[in-house]
Order: sequence, then C-alpha cells, then structure tokens
Amino acid sequence: MDELIRESLRDFNTIGHVSMLQFFLALSLNFILMVVLAKAYTATHSGYSYSKSFVQSMVFVGITITLIMIIIGSNIARAFALVGAMSIIRFRNPVKDSRDIVFIFMAMAIGMACGTQFYLYAVIFTSFIVAINYIFQIYQFGETSNQSYILKINMSKGGRDEAASIFEKYCIRTSLISIDRLSSSQDYEEVIYEIDLKKKEKYEKLLSDLTSSSNMNSVNLLVGESNVNV
Repeated sequence: MDELIRESLRDFNTIGHVSMLQFFLALSLNFILMVVLAKAYTATHSGYSYSKSFVQSMVFVGITITLIMIIIGSNIARAFALVGAMSIIRFRNPVKDSRDIVFIFMAMAIGMACGTQFYLYAVIFTSFIVAINYIFQIYQFGETSNQSYILKINMSKGGRDEAASIFEKYCIRTSLISIDRLSSSQDYEEVIYEIDLKKKEKYEKLLSDLTSSSNMNSVNLLVGESNVNV
C-alpha cells in the first residue's frame, strides 16, 4: 500500500527547473501586465473610494503570486507549507467596492499565469479584460437612467401635500422614508423622501420650487446610492 502511494505521488513531487532568465522574464512580464491593469482600473474608476495604496497593492499582489507559483512548482509539500503560512495572515481592511475584489482576483490570475510560464495566456487575458473594462466605461454598462436622490425637508405639518404636488411635476417616483416630529416644535416635522427625477428635469428647479414655499423651512439634498460609490 505504501509503495502504491509513493508511486502515485512521485510524478507530483518533481520540481520543474526555472532558469534565472525565465524568472526575470516572468517577473518583468507580470509587472508590465499589472501596470496595464492598474492603469485601466485608475482610468475607469468612479466614486470617492479611490485609494492609491490599493492600486499599488494590486501590482505587488500580481508579482508576489508569480514568485509563489515559481517556488511551488509541482511540489505538493511546498503547496501545503504555503497554505499553512498564509493561514496566519489576517486581512482586516474592508473593501468598499466589489469591483476592487474582482481586480485583486484578476491580478492573482495573471500572476499565476506568469509564474507557471503561460505567458501568452496572461497577455491575452490582460488585453481582453482591459478592453472589456474600457467598453463598459464608454457605454456606461450597468448604469441606470434614473436620477435618484434623497431629500430631507423641514416643513410645517401642512406642507406634505404641497411637497407632493411639486414632486408630481418633477419626479417619476417618490417614496416617503421617514417622518420625525421635532420635540422642540410641534408645528414642524422633518420628512425624508427618496425621489427619481424625470429624465430631462434638473434638481436645481425642484429645490427652487421647494425652498420658495412658505411651508418649507430647510431642504437638504443627498445623492442617491446609485449615483455615487463611497
């Protein structure tokens, strides 16, 4: 039985020899591809969650994965040793955008391809991903045409009907989120709405009509979740 196990594992324990030229070629190609991927990420990033350290980390992850794949080769013992070493590392930085996670996985995939000498696959994959990324950016793939906003209005108790009539003029959808009666004044309340503006309407006109009303004390406009990534 032991002899059978040794025979079955013998082919998996062979370590392919990697010359210094191949090693530098793998690292250099991976660095170039990581820079291309990072540039594509930076050029198509939207929102306020951009981080320079994340872009640099993405490049370092790809290079590190390349070295790891070269060191492991086809050695099972080294693979298990790497799993044990990585298990003591805890990554606690929250990732705000799911798109960032995808770019980390792509960096790892490119690093694995370079580390296992699948250079052509790495180049084709990077070119394909970058092209798709720019196509999504140009054609605004996934974005909705609705302009969603959050309105917080401090108004008199009789102002909700007037606000509703103004919303009918500018909005295709209005949802009442909450009503907060101010304890300091029983005549006023704070009302929060979620609204979707009509396609050709601008929020400046809506705010102008709301603030011109004597029933509205203050109007605060917040950008909706679909309009910004934070």
